[in-house]
Amino acid sequence: MNIGILSDTHGNLSAVQRAARFFQQEEVGAIFLCGDIGGVDLLSVLAGDAPVHAVLGNVDMYSADWRFFSENVGVHLHGRFGDIELEGRRIALLHSDDKRRFYETVSSGKYGLVFSGHTHIVHDYTEGETRCINPGSAGRGNPQTCAILDLGTDQLKIIEL
Repeated sequence: MNIGILSDTHGNLSAVQRAARFFQQEEVGAIFLCGDIGGVDLLSVLAGDAPVHAVLGNVDMYSADWRFFSENVGVHLHGRFGDIELEGRRIALLHSDDKRRFYETVSSGKYGLVFSGHTHIVHDYTEGETRCINPGSAGRGNPQTCAILDLGTDQLKIIEL
């Protein structure tokens, strides 16, 4: 199964629309958004064929009233931290502006995958048994990026939007 990963969209609707088209072309089975979303309308753009799992970033804490977002469109808003089981893999989803929580999550050994954002810098590394992926920034990056991970082969593609 392919999954889409993006972060730090910062309300950039056109970048999210491009990512959504890319994810649809690649037939992703799930989408993960690692915070700093910048508006509930962006979640609606991503909702469609695949469930969306999203967490709030430091920007989101003040920019919208997230309580009123409807989950019946296939979006699961996990607050500041998501713990998701998919295809037999345990995934942690967080923004990583809280560095202590990020390092505790990675070093806990509970997660095979940790998806994060905040830095606007792409990274993909393994610490112990935990693979840490940051897809960069879809909204304010230069270049703007997102990622697709094939859970079957563990191959990661970074996509410039």
